[in-house]
Amino acid sequence: MPRTTTEWEWEDAFSKFGFEDGDGWNGTHIVASSINALGYNAECDGWGCHNYLIMDIEKDGKSILFDDNQEWNAETLKRIQARGGWGSYSEHIGYADPNLYLPDDILAMLDATFTDDYEVAA
Repeated sequence: MPRTTTEWEWEDAFSKFGFEDGDGWNGTHIVASSINALGYNAECDGWGCHNYLIMDIEKDGKSILFDDNQEWNAETLKRIQARGGWGSYSEHIGYADPNLYLPDDILAMLDATFTDDYEVAA
């Protein structure tokens, strides 16, 4: 039987330009489900008219990434700095590298789950 193969990275689910800039197949829901299985709630939404990505992650009803003003919270800024992230912290979700701001448990799970051997049936 013929197959179509799409190569992607879990980081695409956090990128405004992910999944062929929103013009290709989109696996954001797969990445979000994996995050949710850890006890978080991945908040997904559309960006403009053509891309769908993870915009926030909540735990116990509260964002783990942002403060009440929708700016990176103190814990997230510490992770970014510790991982050698940008100095001004001016990157916004959709543009920022999720390897800089996601908590260690989420990063470890994503890296372990979405390997070169990962497959999903259509």
